[in-house]
Amino acid sequence: MTPDFNLLERRAADFFEKRAFLQALKIYLHMADGDASLDAGYLGFRIGECYERLGDRHAAKFWYGRAVEENPTIEKYASARRRLQGVGIDDLLR
Repeated sequence: MTPDFNLLERRAADFFEKRAFLQALKIYLHMADGDASLDAGYLGFRIGECYERLGDRHAAKFWYGRAVEENPTIEKYASARRRLQGVGIDDLLR
């Protein structure tokens, strides 16, 4: 039996607050599995935050972008995506 959304969110937020970003990420990915809307973009944003804190800016950019796709009216989602707009793969193509 899977715990309810609120319990999962509290546990993930606790891990995030304790800077245990990988553990928080695992919970957020579990919550997002099968949720096409990513809970109106919220989960995409939280996943992006975890990846950014873990140093994976490419993954963070992707997930922030998913958050914006699902809910473009939330400024913090759009701001996070804009902040990473320069993250690319040009250095890999040289």
